[in-house]
Amino acid sequence: MPSEKRARQRAGRAARLEAMARQQKRRRRIRSSAIVVVIAAVVVGSVYLITRHGSTPPKKSAHSSPQARLEALWAKAGCPTKPTARVNTQQYSSVPANTISPTATYTASVKTDVGTFVITLDQKEAPVAVNSFVFLAKKGYFDCNVFHRVIKTFVDQTGDPTATGAGSPGYQFTEHGPATASPQYPIGSVAMANSNSPATTNPTTNGSQWFVVTGPQGESLPPDYVLFGQVTSGMSVVQKINADGAPSTSSAGTPKVYHRILKITIKES
Repeated sequence: MPSEKRARQRAGRAARLEAMARQQKRRRRIRSSAIVVVIAAVVVGSVYLITRHGSTPPKKSAHSSPQARLEALWAKAGCPTKPTARVNTQQYSSVPANTISPTATYTASVKTDVGTFVITLDQKEAPVAVNSFVFLAKKGYFDCNVFHRVIKTFVDQTGDPTATGAGSPGYQFTEHGPATASPQYPIGSVAMANSNSPATTNPTTNGSQWFVVTGPQGESLPPDYVLFGQVTSGMSVVQKINADGAPSTSSAGTPKVYHRILKITIKES
């Protein structure tokens, strides 16, 4: 009997040890599973954070400024990205021969970086200026020109491929200003810029530079500038350019944001 009792005791101890071994094994499995779950959660969380961070829109930089966006548009149009860059070196030794018809209607479609405006040219009032403008436009002389002098409520001035305010096509011509009236230059008037000093109603220094009147300051100009056209469509585009100009008190007229002509197309009807 004692030997049977010891046998039962040994069997009991063996059973308890086996039970403890199974319990420890289960605990190890549970711990392993918990570790796997934690690791998986960390990985998923990291991926989420990385993805979320990557989808956040980037902060705006200097490259998204109005001028930078326009420069990108200029590049697509084949124009220089630097506002003060020279766009062509065309020079002519004399005023072009007359090729316009006195009975035809000529319009100039001026495509800019903010839209298109249309000028109806007045060859009856200013045949020399219109003929010169049509000649240069067809040669691509005005393509990519900046509006180098823009003054709010006054003018948008362009037509200088050097962007300096001193450029010319190599020739100059004389033609009279408008007849005295009030105002001589209604808003939307297109006239030749000149460098006559003192001012005269028959300026002799007309070349390629021209301007569009945008407000009261322009309307009150003396009749010393050859009036050769009128904006008949897209005046809002002209005013967009003017809105980025220098203050009305400025004389230099350096715009705060430069705008550029992309192309001028002449139509005859």
